[in-house]
Amino acid sequence: MFRKFSLFMAILVFILFTFPIFAQEQAKKTAQQGKIDEKYEMDDIYAELELYITAMYYILQNYYKELTKEELEKSMIGSVNGLFQGLGDRYSFYQLEKRRKREQENLFYAKFGGLGIRILPSADGFINIVQPMDGTPAMKAGLHSGDKIIKVDGESIENKPVDDVVDILRGEAGTSVTLTIVRPGKSEPFDVSITRSIIEFPSVRHIMMDDGIAYIDISSFTAETGGELRKSIEELKKDDLRGIIINLRNNTGGMMSTAIEVSDAFLNEGTIVSTEGRLSRFNSVHNTTPAILVPMNMPVVLLINGGSASGSEIVAGALKDHKRALLIGEKTFGKAVVQQRFPVAEDRAVSVTVSKYKTPSGEWINEKGIEPDIEVKQPNLLEGADTEMLAKLYKGEYIDKYVYSYLEKHPDQDSKDQLKALEEGIPDLMKTLAENEIELGEKLIRRYIRR
Repeated sequence: MFRKFSLFMAILVFILFTFPIFAQEQAKKTAQQGKIDEKYEMDDIYAELELYITAMYYILQNYYKELTKEELEKSMIGSVNGLFQGLGDRYSFYQLEKRRKREQENLFYAKFGGLGIRILPSADGFINIVQPMDGTPAMKAGLHSGDKIIKVDGESIENKPVDDVVDILRGEAGTSVTLTIVRPGKSEPFDVSITRSIIEFPSVRHIMMDDGIAYIDISSFTAETGGELRKSIEELKKDDLRGIIINLRNNTGGMMSTAIEVSDAFLNEGTIVSTEGRLSRFNSVHNTTPAILVPMNMPVVLLINGGSASGSEIVAGALKDHKRALLIGEKTFGKAVVQQRFPVAEDRAVSVTVSKYKTPSGEWINEKGIEPDIEVKQPNLLEGADTEMLAKLYKGEYIDKYVYSYLEKHPDQDSKDQLKALEEGIPDLMKTLAENEIELGEKLIRRYIRR
């Protein structure tokens, strides 16, 4: 035990003696940049390090049992996590191997075992469900936008980093997890048990509507999004494309480079986004490239809401400032920070917020969001809806069977006539639902049919 502690102290002494050299070099660089920060001095750093060393000393000397290697590692991980939590920046964190793996699942492979929900941290320390993805376990269990997760498997997630919550929610397909949900319109929290499955979801989907107007839904910004968007637009151009509606509602972001690529598809010149941090190496300006995918004379409408964050705000800010698109919906979330991963071991890294980004006109977005050109509040038809009823609706696939059965029988009918006929049949569908003990409002059913 003494030998272990001696080694520990030797490492700390090395840090204490070498840190001033590092700090002096940093101070020189800072002074050269004319950005000397006098908020703290070296004595302040020494005092905090001494506090930490003393606390560790008392643990190693007096704890009721000798720590195992695993327990020591767990304690140190908690220390580093606390270092980041103390920053008050929910986007900086200590990244273990499982988080690195999850990033690859999200951004590069777009395939993982989970529930199929998009989430963001809420101001009160819990987790908001931005959107359950179509056909996923979360949707079939009756979860929907506006729900708030307060517990997972009976344990509170208050003030847990969003990445830690994602770690808990994901897992092997076939395993189950219980969420405790708070829902607007319901007086008490309730539990929902969900069985995980493989979530594989394309980030871009499109459909050609009437009069050459295309609807393109971009759900996230992965490594594949740029190619998926190009493919969608090339297919749409074959059908006399005259205008585009892009849906970025509830798109919480992803890869910054991909958001820039998507913006570039609609712009022929100028700045897309710029970043600015304390250090000049993290400052950058991203401009358009000569190639353009969508002609500048083609009208574009961009749909946004409070769930549109990060990469979505890069696209929204660029297209709005260049007057390239009309933004319709609600103010965006307001996450406009850039993180960089710094490796601290072979399988670990720290994610540090190194800069913030602003729109081409110089507007800061973080904590502010982007205002739409035309505000349209989304009615929450699901407010107060019974989860059990929604789950029955999804699991029975009543809407899908009703809609697709009609479309298969009338493939050559005009889309407006198809929708009119489907809506005329809603009373009969409501009777079918009632016969299966599903009690939901007709407005809600009409919305799902239109969707």
